[in-house]
Amino acid sequence: MKIDMDIQILNDMVNRSIKVVDGLTRMYNYPSNISHLLYLIVPAFIVKYGISNERYILKSFEQIPILIQDKNDQIYQAYYTSVPNLEGGKITTYKGIVLNNYENIDLMQLLDNLVHEFNHAINSINNELLYDEKEIKVRTGLCYIIYDKNTMKPLRKEESSVVEEIINTKQTELIIDIIHSFYNYEFTNSEINNTLYSIHNSIDKSYQSNAYLLQSLVCRNLMENKTFISTLENLRFKGNVEEVDYWFDNITGIENSFHRLVHILNQTLELQMKLEKNKGIRFMIINKIRSLNSEAMRIVEVFNRNCNYR
Repeated sequence: MKIDMDIQILNDMVNRSIKVVDGLTRMYNYPSNISHLLYLIVPAFIVKYGISNERYILKSFEQIPILIQDKNDQIYQAYYTSVPNLEGGKITTYKGIVLNNYENIDLMQLLDNLVHEFNHAINSINNELLYDEKEIKVRTGLCYIIYDKNTMKPLRKEESSVVEEIINTKQTELIIDIIHSFYNYEFTNSEINNTLYSIHNSIDKSYQSNAYLLQSLVCRNLMENKTFISTLENLRFKGNVEEVDYWFDNITGIENSFHRLVHILNQTLELQMKLEKNKGIRFMIINKIRSLNSEAMRIVEVFNRNCNYR
């Protein structure tokens, strides 16, 4: 993604971000490779979500620390966590970005992990909590994790988490492309120029993530639909995720069509994991995946057909 911005405006934005990151580095004792990536990640988020949200973005990075908990976990390399706490009748949350794979990770994967998890976080803070007498629902993007209000133990995660991961992966690619586009500018900070040089030599044209690949392919037409992506991103950023189902179903004209699409994506993910473990009945699993994908595409086609702005 190319950006069109005056170099002085961009340098000023980057310098403000550097000042914040240097403060975070002292506060949380970040290693230099993380700090140098944050020099680029923070302004890229501001470009993505608009200068009008700069203070909100900076505050998010200040409130959400990066926690290195290296387990050399290649599968679950990083995650965003927001855990509820009930004290004095008031509910708060403890937030953090946890790195489970840090010591042996390369530059681009570390960048991907940080952007991916902070994007979850920034899209989760507004209207984060819903609760009643029995349960607390903590929002992560488009989905909620439900906790028992008495024990504070997690009970379940909503199925829409798979859609959250798909859209978050696509936005991660976009934000890393914004970072890559910074290579076209000359910055006053030499560490930024050096990091950009390394990133530039690691990306061919545009960045692509392999996370949730099969589900992303199913949703490709939706992700390219301007009505879908702009509306969903706006509802997600503002925390108005309760409106998503009604909005989607209203366009398709089919009750529970979004719920069904989400369910299909989860079934596909489960079958994909099963496919990796089972060899004897692979053809049956593959046929089931194809059948589900066909149904998902029919829902997507109806949505696309009914959109005036695609």
